[in-house]
Amino acid sequence: MTIPTEWILMVLLALATVISTLAAIIYRQLATEIATLRTIVAKLQEDVDRLSKGCGLSACLYKNRHL
Repeated sequence: MTIPTEWILMVLLALATVISTLAAIIYRQLATEIATLRTIVAKLQEDVDRLSKGCGLSACLYKNRHL
């Protein structure tokens, strides 16, 4: 009993389609998550920059701190 060549090619094509579809889904999801994390990091960096300047009082521990 022999397996037709067309069947083998169809199976390989189906596997390639499934793999590329899953890769595209994973890539889109990770790209979205990375974009979200970059936004969060940017907001946190703004907070760090603002807070590193100190409160403005002469007794403030962070007023004369140099980063």
